Amino acid sequence: MALLRTYLLTNRISAQLVVRTQHRGKRDNVPEGNAVSQFHASTNQPEKGKIYDKKPFKFMCEKGKTYMWCSCGHSKTQPFCDGTHKSPFLNIKLRPVRFVPEETKEYWFCNCKQTNSRPFCDGTHRNEV
Repeated sequence: MALLRTYLLTNRISAQLVVRTQHRGKRDNVPEGNAVSQFHASTNQPEKGKIYDKKPFKFMCEKGKTYMWCSCGHSKTQPFCDGTHKSPFLNIKLRPVRFVPEETKEYWFCNCKQTNSRPFCDGTHRNEV
């Protein structure tokens, strides 16, 4: 334990990651619905992302867990965000959309990034884009 403390004190970035990881596991009072969708600015971004695929992605989501849907289309872990938009070399203005499911079930996530009902597929991929 002393060795771990010494390592964490000398490497502040690792210490911050450990604290954040430990905090994520302890979520209490998770809201029933996606309460942030009406206030979260990423849902209302005017730009559309790069087309990743013209087929939606079906994924089993757990109630109360937070998912970050990639809206830029550059993530390597589609349909979810891996932080690629943060690269200063790509100059991406789009940010991920936060989604907190109200119930555990399968959801269809948009992969063409042209949907008007982010993060869900609305069939826009069938149209000429």
